[in-house]
Amino acid sequence: MARDTKNRQSANAGSSGKSGSTQAAAPVRKPMNPLKFFSEVRQEGRKVTWTSRNETLVSTIMVLVMASFAALFFLGVDTVIGFIVNFLLGLGA
Repeated sequence: MARDTKNRQSANAGSSGKSGSTQAAAPVRKPMNPLKFFSEVRQEGRKVTWTSRNETLVSTIMVLVMASFAALFFLGVDTVIGFIVNFLLGLGA
């Protein structure tokens, strides 16, 4: 199987930097006016669909409830595993 290296070599020649051409300089960025920047931030903030106070409250309560359930679950699992490990280590004494 012969590979087509001719096309690959010609494609790599431009990116290797050996062709003698100079690379284009990076475009100069204009300094941003802080007042214009904050004005645009406010405009974008108005476009956002914000959650209602009630939806935020319900979501917060759900997160706290689920975190409490997870904490109680892992407390129970840790207690059971602790009893098992202590029992097994007590057998050897």
